[in-house]
Amino acid sequence: MTLNDFARRVLFGASLEDKLFSPSEHPQDIRTFDFTDLPNFPIREKKIQISDHKSKIPRLEQLFIEDNRYITLHHFANHELMAIELFAYAILKFQDADSSVRFSLYRTLLEEQIHLRLYLSEMKKGGMELGDRPLNSIFWKQIPRMQTLEKFYAVMAISFEGANLDFSKIYTMAFEKFGDLEKANIMKRVYEDEIKHVRRGYQYIQKQIPDSQSEWDYYRSLIEFPFTPRRAKGYHYFPETRIKAGFSKEFVMELERYEDEYTGRVNSRILKEVLDIRIYP
Repeated sequence: MTLNDFARRVLFGASLEDKLFSPSEHPQDIRTFDFTDLPNFPIREKKIQISDHKSKIPRLEQLFIEDNRYITLHHFANHELMAIELFAYAILKFQDADSSVRFSLYRTLLEEQIHLRLYLSEMKKGGMELGDRPLNSIFWKQIPRMQTLEKFYAVMAISFEGANLDFSKIYTMAFEKFGDLEKANIMKRVYEDEIKHVRRGYQYIQKQIPDSQSEWDYYRSLIEFPFTPRRAKGYHYFPETRIKAGFSKEFVMELERYEDEYTGRVNSRILKEVLDIRIYP
């Protein structure tokens, strides 16, 4: 099987089985340049189709209820499914990238599949399947803004997966707070893999930076309004996670102080009472 064959099955296959398909042997990177029919919206069977209805993730203080912890996993499983599809999209889209980069995309995709399997297995214990609640298209909406590999990594790795460094730490602590160590351990595994994913994207972008620009300014040039650096942070920012992923101290500080008209303030009382996290003005 070729890398393109694998990515095509994941992206164009409609079933959850297709999205979770992994080759039994390491694929070959045989290039073709005829992928002009890439979708702008996910191809899925009815059960897991995108919905126009909204499903909010439960608030942290509501996670003492077991059902809300399963709903939270469903929310994260939705993100993993989109990430799987979009990394398959990137493999097909960027045929001229070095094989090392394309296999880096492949490794990330395989790890996203592992995360989704972990979520699905745990959700099953609570009688929940993917698609039991509405699935959104928040990642897929950025397709028009990810038409170069640099922009893809800026949106997917630095921003969405970067934010998940914060969220995976927050929800590890939240699940531990309510005694749900199985779910906490899943979030720990996700966090460790996300460090690698974010690092891969950051390192690729670093190599493309013009001499006249800083890392932060180059990142800002790759994302298009209304997508802003706000997307690269959770509602509590853990700067040490970005250092662990290889970011420069300058970039970490710029991201920490970034605010715009879309920036919200999470209820500091809830973070303090539930997770013992203080938010300073």
